[in-house]
Amino acid sequence: MKRHFDNKETLSDEMQPKETVAKARPQSILEAFEYIIESAENTKLSEEFFEKASVYIKYASRKLKLSPMQTVLLALFVDRSEDNSIRISEIASYTGCRTTKMLRLASEIDALAEKHYLRVSRSERRLSYRIPSCVLDALKKNQPYIHHVEPIVDLQTFFDRFNDLIKSMEDGEMTHAALLTQTKECLAEIKATYFARTLKSFELYDEDVLLFIFMAHLFVENNDNRICFSDLEGLYDNNKMPNGHKVELRAHKSDLFEYNLIENVNEDGMARTDCFRLTEYAKTDLLSELNLNVKSKSNFNLIKSESFPEKKLIYNIPEKHQVEELSSILSADRFNEVQSRLRNAGMRTGFCSLFYGSPGTGKTETVYQIARATGRDILRVDVDKIKSCWVGESEQNMKQLFDGYRNICKESSLAPILLFNEADAILGVRMEGATRAVDKMENSIQNIILQEMEALEGIMIATTNLTTNLDKAFERRFLYKIRFNRPTIEARAQIWQSMLPLLTTDDARTLASQFDLSGGEIENVTRKYTVGSILSGRDTVDLPSIIDLCRNERISGSAPKKIGF
Repeated sequence: MKRHFDNKETLSDEMQPKETVAKARPQSILEAFEYIIESAENTKLSEEFFEKASVYIKYASRKLKLSPMQTVLLALFVDRSEDNSIRISEIASYTGCRTTKMLRLASEIDALAEKHYLRVSRSERRLSYRIPSCVLDALKKNQPYIHHVEPIVDLQTFFDRFNDLIKSMEDGEMTHAALLTQTKECLAEIKATYFARTLKSFELYDEDVLLFIFMAHLFVENNDNRICFSDLEGLYDNNKMPNGHKVELRAHKSDLFEYNLIENVNEDGMARTDCFRLTEYAKTDLLSELNLNVKSKSNFNLIKSESFPEKKLIYNIPEKHQVEELSSILSADRFNEVQSRLRNAGMRTGFCSLFYGSPGTGKTETVYQIARATGRDILRVDVDKIKSCWVGESEQNMKQLFDGYRNICKESSLAPILLFNEADAILGVRMEGATRAVDKMENSIQNIILQEMEALEGIMIATTNLTTNLDKAFERRFLYKIRFNRPTIEARAQIWQSMLPLLTTDDARTLASQFDLSGGEIENVTRKYTVGSILSGRDTVDLPSIIDLCRNERISGSAPKKIGF
C-alpha cells in the first residue's frame, strides 16, 4: 500500500501534467495568432520559437495558404492592426530581431502585400504598413482573405476603378510605375469602347495616356477643368512631376495638344502655360459614353424667333448702317460663309457684339428684331439668377450656361443668339487686388466669360448702359461694338409719327424739337396717351395733352423740391 503518487506510470491521463496541452489544436486562425504572438516576444524568430509554436503556425499556414514565416509575420502585423502606420522597426523591437534580419525577411513581407494581406505606404519617404479592414473581417470568420476585383464593363466603371487607384496613390500605397501598369490593364478590359479604341488610334506614349486619363478623371470626378501643375504632382512618386513632362506641356509639344485632347486655360486673353483643361472634343466626343453633356434643352429655355412681333425701329444714320450690316451677316447663308472663311484663315469664328448706350435707345429691341429677321432663337441670360450666395456656385452656373449654349448650337441647325441683356454688372472694370469674397466672385465670373468668348463659335450679344466703365479686356473681345446714341431731332420726329400716325409732320417736328426723349420714352408717352384716348373716347390728336405727358415723363427733369426750413 505504500505506493507513491510521484510514480508517473500510476497517474491517470487526466492527472498527467503534459506539455502537449500547450500544443492542442487551435480552433481558429485568431486563436493561433494569439499563441504565435505571445510566443514570439524576444525570440529573434529562432528555430526554437518555430518548434514551440509549430502546431499553431501549421494550422494558420494551411488555412491561409501562406508560408510559416509569412504566417508569423502576418500575426505580428495583425496584433498592431489598430495602427494604420506599422513600422518594421516595431516588429523587430518586439521579436528582438536585428534590422539586418528584418531586411532579409523583406521578400516575405512583400509576398503578403502582393496577396493583399498588407497595404504598403511609402508616403513621406518612409515605409509603413497597415492591415485592411476586409482582411480582418475574413480572419474573424476564420477564412483566408481572397482579393476580389469587380470586372470593368464600361467607361464609367473604368473611371471608378481609376479613382480607387488614385486614392491608393495619394495614400502612398502605390508607386507611379504600378499605377501606370494597372491603368493599362484596366484600359485593356474596356478595349472595345469608343474611348479606348480612339486613344489607341492616337498611338500615344503610355505616360501621355496616363496623364490624359488623370486629367479626365479630375474633370469626371470633380468637374475640375482648370488643372495646374500642382494638381498633376500627385500622379508621381514623392509628389514630384518630372521636369521633362513639364517642359513638354509648357512648350505645347505634348501629343495631347496635337490630338486636341487638352488646351491651355485662357485668362485675360493670355494662355496659361501652367494651366490646362480638356477640350470640347475631349469632353463631348471622347467621353461621350459617360453622358456628361449638359442637357441644354431641358435646362435652358429658348425664346423662339417667331414669338417677337415685327416692329419698325428708327435709328440715327450711323447706328442704322451698323445694325443692317450685322443683321445681314447673321443671316443663315451669309453667317456660314463668313465663319468658313474665318476658320480657313485661322481666326476665331464666334461673333461677339456689344450694344451700348443710354437707356431706351432700342438696344434690346434691336436684338429681338435681328433674331426675328434671321430666324434665330434667343437664349436670354438673367445675370441675377446665375449669381449665388454660395462660394463657387456662381462660377459653376456661368460655366454650365456656356456648356448649355454649346450643346444647343450642336443640336440646332441655326445657332441661337446668346443674349446678356443689361449686362452692366458683369462688363464693368474688374477689381484689382480683390479681398472681399463678393469681389473675388465677380472677378471670377468675368474671367470665365472672357475665356468663353475666346472659344465661342456661336453668336453672343451683350447690351449695357455703360459708356465709360467698360473693362478693356471685354472691349477687345467684342467684334462689333454699336453705340446707340439718343435719337436726333429727325429721328425723334420719325419715331413720333411711327407711333402716332395721326400726328402731322409739323406736330411731330414740334414734339421732337421741344423734348429730347429717347425712343423708349416716346413709346411710354404714346402708350399713356393711347390709354387716355380710349378712356375718353377721343379719336383726334390732342397736342397739348401729349406735351403735358412729355413734361411729366422724366422724374429727373422736374423742378427740385426744397427740403428743410
